[in-house]
Amino acid sequence: MKIVGLTGGMGVGKSTVANLFEDFGFPVFNSDTRAKELMVENDELKRNIISLLGQEAYEGDTLNRKYIAKKIFTDKELLKKQNLLVHTALQHDFQLWKSKQNALFGIKEAAILFESGSYKDCDFTIAVTSPDPLRMQRILSRDHLSETEVKERIQHQWPQSKIVKLSTFHINNDSDYENLKNQVIQTVNILKSKCKQTS
Repeated sequence: MKIVGLTGGMGVGKSTVANLFEDFGFPVFNSDTRAKELMVENDELKRNIISLLGQEAYEGDTLNRKYIAKKIFTDKELLKKQNLLVHTALQHDFQLWKSKQNALFGIKEAAILFESGSYKDCDFTIAVTSPDPLRMQRILSRDHLSETEVKERIQHQWPQSKIVKLSTFHINNDSDYENLKNQVIQTVNILKSKCKQTS
C-alpha cells in the first residue's frame, strides 16, 4: 500500500480533507489523534514525558495539555525533544496500523510531517492550506485559546508556502466545501493512476 502524507498548519482543515479521503474509501491514520492517545496509553512514552517536562505533565492518568503547551511553546529545544519522543512511539504505532491495511493507498495525516521527518515514509505528500484569517477564526472557535496564544503557536510552525513547495499536491481549503470536495476528487484520481504506475 502506498502512503500519502497529508499535512498543513493549525486550522487549515486537515481533518476535513482526511474525512473526505475516508469517504472515498481510503484508510486514514491520524497522527495527531494517535499521538494524544499514546501519550496516555503508552507507559514508556509517559515516563519519558515526565522525565522531560516534570510530574505536572499529567494529572493522574490525564494529560495536562495546558501545562505541556505552556512549557513547549515557549522553549524551542523542549518542543524539539518532546516531538522526538512522541514521533518515536508514533512510528511504531503507524507501522502496526499499516500492516493491517489493504488499500491502493492510505493517508497519513500529520501536522508536522516534514518537520518530524515522517515524510520519508510517504510515497506522495499533500499540503492543505487556508487563508490566515480563516485559520485564526477556526482555531479560536475550536480550541478556546486567546488570539495571542494562537499567534504564538502558528509562529512555531513552518510557513504554508514552505510546506506547499515540499509537497506533491496542494489542496486549498477556503471554506467552499464543494470546491474542496472537487480538489480531493481530482487528487484521488491522480493518486490512483500514480499508484498503479509504480506498483
